[in-house]
Amino acid sequence: MNLNFEFDLFIRLTKRHLLVPLLATIMINNIQNSVLFMGAVGALFLMGGCKSIGPESVKEVHQKYNDAIAKTNDEQTLFNIVRLKYLENPCFMDITGIAESRKFTTRVGPSGSRFGLVNNSGNYELGLVAYSEIFQNPTVTYSPLKGEDFTKRMLSPLPVAVVLGLIQAGWNVKRVFNLCVECINHLDNASTASGPTPVQEPEYESFSEAIDLMDALYSQKRLVIGLNPDGPKDLVLRFVGSDSQSQQLKSILGLDPNSFEFRFNSNFLDTRSTNLTVRTRSVMEVFFYLSHAVNVPQKDIDAGLVTITKGCNGKIFDWTQCLSGKWITINCTESRERPKDAFVSIFYRGKWFYIADNDLNSKSTFMFLNYLFNLQSGNSMASVPTLTISAN
Repeated sequence: MNLNFEFDLFIRLTKRHLLVPLLATIMINNIQNSVLFMGAVGALFLMGGCKSIGPESVKEVHQKYNDAIAKTNDEQTLFNIVRLKYLENPCFMDITGIAESRKFTTRVGPSGSRFGLVNNSGNYELGLVAYSEIFQNPTVTYSPLKGEDFTKRMLSPLPVAVVLGLIQAGWNVKRVFNLCVECINHLDNASTASGPTPVQEPEYESFSEAIDLMDALYSQKRLVIGLNPDGPKDLVLRFVGSDSQSQQLKSILGLDPNSFEFRFNSNFLDTRSTNLTVRTRSVMEVFFYLSHAVNVPQKDIDAGLVTITKGCNGKIFDWTQCLSGKWITINCTESRERPKDAFVSIFYRGKWFYIADNDLNSKSTFMFLNYLFNLQSGNSMASVPTLTISAN
């Protein structure tokens, strides 16, 4: 008597479990061999399954979790920028833990009408189905970033050494100074934009002119920024040689035209012409500053949902003229569909806010903002209740 054993193993992926597939049909000579065959297939199947939920599972899930966390952090950053535009409180949360448990099980059962011995042209067939299941149960833990230490870090002005260190790390001079500094000597860099949207047009033109010159000189290695290696370990700006652009920069900043080295400080009572007195923004002020670049629909403006800034001529001030508009553009569409080719997007107040994927300038600024946030927020989670959510 010949027995034909058919093993149907299916694959199915859901949020809760995975069924792994195999289809095998074999002719065997007797019942004893059939039992041995079933045991061998089961052993091999278990070994394959154990491998898939062992080291191989790390490869399977690591990149997916990494992508999900990066995307979520970007969306949170954009969400908070847009919230500030609408004068709503920002909220920062951090993923503090991801735990995933997996359970591997197998079972064998009848294969519908094929179960039982069936005479098929002299051969007997026995239909069985073997299932293998991997149950996945990921759990994500969130903690709100709050507490005295975190608040101080977010509201305290960035240290001048940190700002200059960002330049030495390769960030563009104009991007760093325009975003992180709101005043150098008597030059104001839209300091009123470091909070909720101002009613009156900010002052920024002279500062912008000075930083453009500084960037040109720095890129041509005619200007050095860093620690003074010859004397006291002060942070200094040193001119290499003298030319028309150097003299123009000194004149705009109110510096001694005959000096070549100027010390950075943050004491506005020390107004010597050999000093560069700097007032920096805090991370939260940088968030506010960039929020003015959010484009909002006219109906929200008409409804009084956002503050309108007006220029000296009484007309609505175009923030793209100011530095925030030059460094980042946050678009808005009232379409219900997610924008195509968006680097990051959020759905808020019935509309999509997003940064275009081909807007490299905005993406660089967005990356810089995340860098500042991570640099200043540190490990400062308060002892507050955490939120644990099962991904199922």
